[in-house]
Amino acid sequence: MKVITITSTLATILLVTACATPQASWRKTDINAEDTHTALADCKYQVQLNKIPSAEQDSVISNCMESKGFRWQR
Repeated sequence: MKVITITSTLATILLVTACATPQASWRKTDINAEDTHTALADCKYQVQLNKIPSAEQDSVISNCMESKGFRWQR
């Protein structure tokens, strides 16, 4: 019975801390979430427009966002 209680408590603690961990995202000083979303959408549009192969898309999007001054952060 004690093992079940300890396991349940531990599982609850892990779930709560996992939800409290900030998610990684693109960030730039003095830029709000809406402008960040617009910049990311533009980078994704450019990838599609230029027909970048799937294997390279994440890298190209990352380079595009960094060229606009954004950094991937927690």
